[in-house]
Amino acid sequence: MVVKIPLPDDDSVDIVGRTIDEKVHYRAFYDRINDDLISQIKLYRDREGDPVFIEPMSLRDYTESDEEADKRKTSLLGLYRPKEHKMPYEQLEKIRKDNGLVVCPSCGEAGRPRTLDHYLPQKSFPELAITLLNLTPMCDWCQGEKGESYKTATGSKKYIHPYFDDVNIPLYQIVFSKPYATPIISYSINSELPIELQELVQTHLIGIDFLNRFKGFFKTMYPSVLRRANESRIQGNLGLKEVLNMFMRMETEKAVNSWEAVLYRSILEDEDILYFLENEQLPDNL
Repeated sequence: MVVKIPLPDDDSVDIVGRTIDEKVHYRAFYDRINDDLISQIKLYRDREGDPVFIEPMSLRDYTESDEEADKRKTSLLGLYRPKEHKMPYEQLEKIRKDNGLVVCPSCGEAGRPRTLDHYLPQKSFPELAITLLNLTPMCDWCQGEKGESYKTATGSKKYIHPYFDDVNIPLYQIVFSKPYATPIISYSINSELPIELQELVQTHLIGIDFLNRFKGFFKTMYPSVLRRANESRIQGNLGLKEVLNMFMRMETEKAVNSWEAVLYRSILEDEDILYFLENEQLPDNL
């Protein structure tokens, strides 16, 4: 958790403009909203998706009734489900299926994310339904946990933005508590980060239910760490630190905050659990 990813190849303003140009139905509505819609996308780009500075557009300003406003909201949301030969089908497919990612950029769990998340939710911001900068690859689990939320109770930004936030640095570490044969885990935020980023990492981790999910991952992975510790003692040709460092470097190449990289880095930085793994009695059933 998490990964900074390159911006989409296609320009968000251009794609929305071309999509609207294709519209035949509700032409009067799209003509009325076009300029303000483009301004909203430019604001999103300039403010890097920060909801502190971006308010949803009022569709009632471009329609004759509340009923019509509701219908045009449905029209805007429908732009996100184009037919194959319509804009922006190819652009959405490129981000969804051709992103080159091997971990979820929202949480860092291994696996190629095949869904797109609206960073600012489309139900609240239907005008941003096909703004590429607002669409980030995400795993199903993160998307389910994030849902429609995007602000904290105090109105600040709740989630890290994979396109804009500088997060290709260690953001947090796992904290291990005894018994080290079956550790209890928690996490702590990297205290060297700016305070604002520390707070954002915290709300993000809570929002995607990180700790409960990582506990399941850790339960599966830790026995292999114990086995590596045991093998290092028996073979004696390569110390456990060297083995863990090798694994950590390999996983960090995928993402500095991938779950595997975080696990190995956290063990290497914790002298107590490392001492246990190198010197104390390991479980018998390895």
